[in-house]
Amino acid sequence: MEFSATDWVTVALTEATLSHEGPPLFIAAQRGCIAAVKVMCEAGSNLEVFGSKRQRPLHAAAAEGHGGIVAILIGAGSLIDVQDDDGNTPLISAVLNGQASTVEILMAVGADVTLARVDGMTARHIAQLPGTPKGLRELLALGDEAIVGLEEFNVIDVTPTR
Repeated sequence: MEFSATDWVTVALTEATLSHEGPPLFIAAQRGCIAAVKVMCEAGSNLEVFGSKRQRPLHAAAAEGHGGIVAILIGAGSLIDVQDDDGNTPLISAVLNGQASTVEILMAVGADVTLARVDGMTARHIAQLPGTPKGLRELLALGDEAIVGLEEFNVIDVTPTR
């Protein structure tokens, strides 16, 4: 796709507007600004910019349940199994936030459900924690006889206490 002068001005203004809060693509992905994400991806923006804790735009979109943005970022070449400072992948971020639609997209494109965070928990382990919607647990357990290694974690101990 070839950009016109107007397109480049739009990209520049979008980036300038969003940049005061962090990398523009990251902020647009987090906020669900699908048009801004699409324009920035088509303009060749760096897909692997960092937000807080070295999260990428795909982490942000997956955690917020922005399926359209997740699809755009993946189509543009975002790394699917990249981990942030805590070891969270975009899939784990989606599971932690109960976002079944983005979990489904990430699993459909081959996201690795066995990658572990720094605490050793995988997306499948996290899906078994109390409070996780049943449909999300079932989605992550597809094809599994059992969730291997779950017995190592005492899920009662990871529940926040007051």
